[in-house]
Amino acid sequence: MGTAYRTLVLRYDLSRLPPNVAEKVPALLKVQEEFRRWATEWALSGGKESMPERSPLKYFAKVFLHAGRTLDWLYGVKNGVKPKRLRPPLVFDAQLRLGNEKDVSRGVFVDVPKREVRVRRWSGKRSETIVLSLGDKAVEWIVARVREGGRLVLAAAWVGASRRSRTAKLYVALVFRREATPMQLKRLFVVDLNALHNGVAWAVVEGERILKRGVLRPDVSKLMHLQKRIAELDSLCANKGKACEEAMAAKSRLWRMLRSFEDDVAKELIWLARKRKAAIVVDVPYDVSIRRLKEGGYVAERKVFLNFGHLRKRLRRLAEWYGVPYREEHLYSTICPRCGAEMEELPNRRVRCACGFEAHRDEVPVLWAVKRFRELTSPFLKQIIKPG
Repeated sequence: MGTAYRTLVLRYDLSRLPPNVAEKVPALLKVQEEFRRWATEWALSGGKESMPERSPLKYFAKVFLHAGRTLDWLYGVKNGVKPKRLRPPLVFDAQLRLGNEKDVSRGVFVDVPKREVRVRRWSGKRSETIVLSLGDKAVEWIVARVREGGRLVLAAAWVGASRRSRTAKLYVALVFRREATPMQLKRLFVVDLNALHNGVAWAVVEGERILKRGVLRPDVSKLMHLQKRIAELDSLCANKGKACEEAMAAKSRLWRMLRSFEDDVAKELIWLARKRKAAIVVDVPYDVSIRRLKEGGYVAERKVFLNFGHLRKRLRRLAEWYGVPYREEHLYSTICPRCGAEMEELPNRRVRCACGFEAHRDEVPVLWAVKRFRELTSPFLKQIIKPG
């Protein structure tokens, strides 16, 4: 059994909040900044700073430290690293109501039947509850996690702007936990993370056989068209004005499209791995290779496709949640799986070796997985078959 977590982040644009809710946000922001000052002092002291005496800071400090133990937050502080400043959210204990469960006055109360989230205990006054709506998609997500055996264990709230948008929002994060049973390993599910415009290649490997393979691709033409539009708007943005706003909106749209593709791909890959009872092995390029591409003559419009950190993280977290064995490896794509020599790169992403071997570049990592099947499956078997 292994403990796994998934988090649902709810976002509320401050300009669209009801007046009776929006008027409470400045006070919440003040508490947030006060708590962050204490958290920074606590971190700089190596965890020796005394607990705040007054409410609600004392409440947040207790839940914050408990969350640090539960989710292994503050890892750096525990190991002697003293950050200049911590920017944690306000962490709450939480309760989920799916039917007619009694409200036990937790900091965040998620009421599914009423389609609302209540954020409490942040001001020390019962009247200062912030009531937020819960959309249908959020409800579907919550119900799905509960059916999978997850339960709400913590919540967090903060006010801020994302890196890609200047619009201030109120965020509420709901953290679910479940005990995932590792599935019995039969095969390897090899995932080759190329630059996203080349697609995400996958293959199911069993011993010396490749059972099935495929490639998941984004709508490259649509993304490239949007990239060109962004470049045009950026060139018109020198004097600010409407073009800058349009450029920001286009970049936000591009980011959402890529994020949606990555999320869909991660779900599809996990579903395929579970269906095949296969452990996931992700072929990850070396950081230096990606850096050379970004700094070299790579087409500017396509550099955005080299950022697949979110996809890696999403895959790993979903694998943990569903008990799918997961590891990352460097599998060769330009080294010959037949003789081990460096291969010549041909047009259309093909490679050829002096020994006569020739293939599409995406096929080579899979062939290396076949060649290293026993080596790659060994760590998974050790996790599943424990002594005694």
